[in-house]
Amino acid sequence: MVSLNVNSIGIIGGGPGGLASLYEFLNTAKDGTSTVGTGTRPTEPAFTKLVVFEQKDAAGGIWGRNGKDADLAVPPQSVLDTQKYGDPFVVKPTNALPDGIESSSRDNPVVTGKDTLQNELEWKRSGVYPFLFTNIPARFTRFSYQPDEEKYHDKSRAIYPFLYHQELEQRFSDFIEREQLAQYIRTNTTVENILKNSQGKWVVSARYKNPESGSNEWYQEEFDALVVANGHYTVPYIPELPGLAEYNAKNPDVLVHAKSFRDIEDYRDKDVLIVGGSISTANIVQYIIPVAKSVTNAKRGKSLVFEFINDALVVPEIDAKGTIDHFDTESGEVHFSDGTHKKFDKIIFTTGYHYHYPFATEYLQLVNPGNLSRVKGLYYDTFYQNDPTLGTVGIAVSHLNFHTIEASAAALAGVWSGAKELPTQQEQELWEKGFVKAKGDSIFFHFYSHHDAGDQFVDKLYAYAPKERYNPLKVEGPLVGEVDEGLEKLAELYYLIKDQKLTIKDTSLPVEA
Repeated sequence: MVSLNVNSIGIIGGGPGGLASLYEFLNTAKDGTSTVGTGTRPTEPAFTKLVVFEQKDAAGGIWGRNGKDADLAVPPQSVLDTQKYGDPFVVKPTNALPDGIESSSRDNPVVTGKDTLQNELEWKRSGVYPFLFTNIPARFTRFSYQPDEEKYHDKSRAIYPFLYHQELEQRFSDFIEREQLAQYIRTNTTVENILKNSQGKWVVSARYKNPESGSNEWYQEEFDALVVANGHYTVPYIPELPGLAEYNAKNPDVLVHAKSFRDIEDYRDKDVLIVGGSISTANIVQYIIPVAKSVTNAKRGKSLVFEFINDALVVPEIDAKGTIDHFDTESGEVHFSDGTHKKFDKIIFTTGYHYHYPFATEYLQLVNPGNLSRVKGLYYDTFYQNDPTLGTVGIAVSHLNFHTIEASAAALAGVWSGAKELPTQQEQELWEKGFVKAKGDSIFFHFYSHHDAGDQFVDKLYAYAPKERYNPLKVEGPLVGEVDEGLEKLAELYYLIKDQKLTIKDTSLPVEA
């Protein structure tokens, strides 16, 4: 065994990545073995202190407990006026630490007043709307050690093989309760900075937003290792377009990012422009078509992940355009690259999200920040090459996201417990260079299809998992063909909803009388 002397671990984010990491660490023994899936914990655990920092008021990430409240429709006008609103550091800036935080603690914090703008720019609310359902079959929207409930395999369900978002939320709440994870999670707590000090400890600067007083309580805490698991569906990306800021100033209730989409009635009898060509575009437009006066779609290219969308967005009900050329502030019209122009009542940006680490600017950096950016300097999206005690979970993009998350968490547990050893930093850097050459220097560096995720990602990281830990895809791996069937069903549901053969009531969780 090779020891990195990791006893205490801080986990940034209480979504799927953070919960999987916490569970994995709790089930890793001092001798480097694993008790994952056994229902028992090690008598001698490898790690003595585990803390999850979650900025929301409940764990679960985007699929956690969701209220009706949404984030701001678009960034504040002051942010748009910078003309740099496509930069994640402008949309969600790094917050300055208060004086005196170096001598603070959780029990003796530095207290500052409530800052409403600061809180809004966390973008911490979920993007889940009431009638959203998952787009991956139920079998794969779970970690391997969670129950695969028989009721979700009932083919008579309107949205089979998918889950209503409340059902996925329930999976997380059941998991947290069953495994008694809540005691390790600090909610309403945002990590504002991380720094490796001269003693080899990671110093976390955290801000607790006291729900009773509304004040900020800042403190620092040290850990031997850190996991960054803050997800990448939090900070909305809006492309920088000529005239957009000025247009929004004159038309403040027209623009909205998909993250803040909630009520279909806001679009009834309206001329609606939907910008983007992703899965969120299809998810929303299928409900917009039956109620809107007209629907126009502007996008820059094809979807490579959900291929059915490429046909779904050129149906007769949609006026398909290329990209937006500019917004005309005087006329209130949007001009497109094909020379046409039109005025709209509502404009929805289904343009994705940023990878963003404002608390870790010295360590986690992006190539071409935007909705297609790449996080550089990592080994298999999991280990920070310059320091193996900094890990990341949830960066990989795949239809098998739960299993890729689980693989990253297992690899961190194996290396940090001393059961396994990473290759040299030079070997890791050479791997990254080769992967960039093969897959490109963009978000597609992080993408693995469900047919490739097993041997190209999960298996590679499983080599670093604790001893006696089973492969996360041991059971589900041979069944990935069900994802293909799910994609066919997703396309089928799109046309049924668009054509009003299924309604919002049909695709929302049935409520018992």
